Amino acid sequence: MPDAIASALAAIGRNFSGEIVGQTAEIYASAERRFDPGKVDVRRDIAYGPDERQRLDIHVSTAADQTGRAPVIVMFHGGGLAGGSRASMANAAGYFASIGYVAANATYRLAPEHIWPAGAQDVGNAVTWLRDHVAEYGGDPAKVFVMGLSSGALHSATYVFMPGVLEPGTARPAGAILMSGPYTFDFANPSRGEIGYFGDDAALYADKVVVGNVENTDVPVLFTTAEFDIDRYTVAFTGLMNELTSEHGVSPRYAQSLGHNHTSQVLGIGTTDTGVSSQIIDFIERTIEK
Repeated sequence: MPDAIASALAAIGRNFSGEIVGQTAEIYASAERRFDPGKVDVRRDIAYGPDERQRLDIHVSTAADQTGRAPVIVMFHGGGLAGGSRASMANAAGYFASIGYVAANATYRLAPEHIWPAGAQDVGNAVTWLRDHVAEYGGDPAKVFVMGLSSGALHSATYVFMPGVLEPGTARPAGAILMSGPYTFDFANPSRGEIGYFGDDAALYADKVVVGNVENTDVPVLFTTAEFDIDRYTVAFTGLMNELTSEHGVSPRYAQSLGHNHTSQVLGIGTTDTGVSSQIIDFIERTIEK
């Protein structure tokens, strides 16, 4: 991580708000890139479902080998369950395409118009669409990895660990990268987004969050949290990791994104700071080799 970026993120520290999201984006606005966006072809606004939010962009290298064997990574942004845009993940999609992956960058339906488990179902809908169509873009349908940040990680984790809420016939992924997800929350003090998505009946919350409701552990997982994440994310991760290890006997891979805050761990992908991207690439490659 360049010294100037490291200092700026450290100065923000363990704080998080919409304002800090904007400040973090400004920090990375002029960061040096490790790839040429001009060598990445983007097929935009492809529908994977009928809703206007069920859309994705597909990023492929202009030098890609269209043999249908490339690993595929589909990304889901954060936004507090009620907002967010795939534009926040575009740099990461471009970078993964530049190294030979097929990268899909997706939006999903939002609260309060669409309630639990719509987000997880949309992750599954996108993976199912990719299973059926990604070979047309050079990707391997058997090597589709999901990656989510924040609420995108929550939806991805619900999709991975709670398949009972999915629509029949939903495809399963080759693996998942879950970055600082709110896998549970304070039931006594829900946020506006949590009420909008999970409803206003607190008695039902415990049955809807991921922590305490793991059904399947058949998907390889890489968890990340950021060094400067707030407790909302680190406590939720710890609870889910404890459940997986102590109750299900699995030990998912985990990496702390050193020097990063909640959103910078994605914004740094494709820059000269390879700490996060190298973990993701190694996880994907090792999973494929097994």
